[in-house]
Amino acid sequence: VALLISSGMSLAYPAAIREIVDAVVGEGDRGRLNTASLLLVVAFGVQALFAMFRAWWFTLAGERVVTRLRGMLYEAVIRQDVAFFDTTRTGELTNRLASDTAVLQNTVTVNLSMLLRFTLGVVGGVALLAWMSPRLTLITMAIVPVVAVGATVFGRMIRRLSSAVQDALARTTEVAEESLSGVRTVRAFAAEGVEVARYEAANEESYRLAAERAFAYGAFQGVAGFAGYAAIALVVWMGGGMVIDGRMTLGDLTAFLLYTLMVAASLGALAGLYGDFMRAIGASARVFELLDQQASIEEIG
Repeated sequence: VALLISSGMSLAYPAAIREIVDAVVGEGDRGRLNTASLLLVVAFGVQALFAMFRAWWFTLAGERVVTRLRGMLYEAVIRQDVAFFDTTRTGELTNRLASDTAVLQNTVTVNLSMLLRFTLGVVGGVALLAWMSPRLTLITMAIVPVVAVGATVFGRMIRRLSSAVQDALARTTEVAEESLSGVRTVRAFAAEGVEVARYEAANEESYRLAAERAFAYGAFQGVAGFAGYAAIALVVWMGGGMVIDGRMTLGDLTAFLLYTLMVAASLGALAGLYGDFMRAIGASARVFELLDQQASIEEIG
C-alpha cells in the first residue's frame, strides 16, 4: 500500500508542473500558479512519508526472510554426514552462507521494492502519455522492443558470468580457509609464498570474470541509454512542432516530456534490475542445492 501511494504521488508531479507552466506562460494567472505550487508541495510531502514506510517495511521483511534462509541453510549443512564434508570444502560452504545469502538479501529487499516501483512507474506513465498524445506515445514506446530484446540477451550473459564469479569467489575462500586453518603446516614447510601465489591466482580469476560482467553491463547500459535519449529527442522535435501549430500547449509538452523521462528512467532501471535478478538466480541455485541435499545416512532419534 505504501509503495502504491508513493508511486502514485510521483506520477502527479508532471501534471502539477504542467499547471504551473501554463499558468505562467499561457495565462499569467497567479492564483492558478499558487494552487498548483501548493498541490506540488503536498504531493512531495505525501510521497516522502509513504516512501519512508515503503523502504522501512520492505527492508525489514527482507531481513527476516534472509535471516530465516541463512538459519535453514546452516541447519541443512550441519546435518549432512561426514562423507559430505570430505568431498565439499569448508570454504565453499562458508561462502554460500555469507556471499550467496548476501546476494539474495539485496534481491528480496531493495531490488524487489525497485522492481514493483519502476513497474508501476512504467505502466502509469505510459497510460498518462497515451491519454495526452497517442501519436507521440507510439514514438516513445518504439524503444521498448529494443530494450526488451537487449535485456533478454544481456540477462542470459549476466546469469552465466555471475555464476562463474560466485564459483570463483568460493574457490578464493577455499584457498584462504585451507591456508589459515593449516597455518602451522604452512609455516613448517616455509610455504607462505606458495599459498600467497595460490590465493592471488584464485583472486585474479574472480576479478577477470567480474571484469567481463562489468563490461557486458556497461555495454548494454550504453546502448539502451542511447535508444532512450534518441526517442526523447524525436519527441521534443515533434512536440515542439505541435506547440507551434497550436495543437498542444507548452505545459502539455513539458508534462509529456517529464512523463517520458520518468518512463525512460524506469525502463532503464528495470533493465539493470534484470541483471541483478539473474545474479540472484545464480546464487539461489547453489543455496537451494544445499537445502535440498539429503544425508546418505539418516539421523536417528
